[in-house]
Amino acid sequence: MYKEIVICIIVVILIVSMDLISNNYTKEVFNEINENLGILREEMLKKEKDNNKINEEIKKVEKAWSETYIILTCYIEHNELEKVAKQITLIKGNVDVKEYNQAIPQLDECIFILNHIKDKESLLIRNLF
Repeated sequence: MYKEIVICIIVVILIVSMDLISNNYTKEVFNEINENLGILREEMLKKEKDNNKINEEIKKVEKAWSETYIILTCYIEHNELEKVAKQITLIKGNVDVKEYNQAIPQLDECIFILNHIKDKESLLIRNLF
C-alpha cells in the first residue's frame, strides 16, 4: 500500500512539473514572437517604411516560429498552431508584395491567436472546469 501511494505522488509531481515547464516555454516563445510582431507592426505603420527592416523582422518571426513549431506540436493542438502558421504565411506574402495595409490586420489576428493559445494552455482554474 505504501509503494502505491509513493508512486501516485511521484506521478502527480511529474505531471504538474511538466505542465509548468511547458507553460513557461510556451509563454517565453509566444512573448518573443509577439515582440517581433509588434516591432514589425510599428515598422509597417511608419510613413517612411524601411523595406529592409520589415523584411528582417518578418524573417525573425519565421525563424522563431520554425524553430519552436516542432516542440510546440508535442503538447498544443495542431489546428491552433496551423492558424498561426497560416497567418505568418499571409503576412509574409503581403510583405513580399509590399501590401502593408493588408498585412496589418493579419498581423493583429496572429497576435490574437498567439495570446489565445497562451491563455488556453495556462494552468488556471477556469481552464480546469
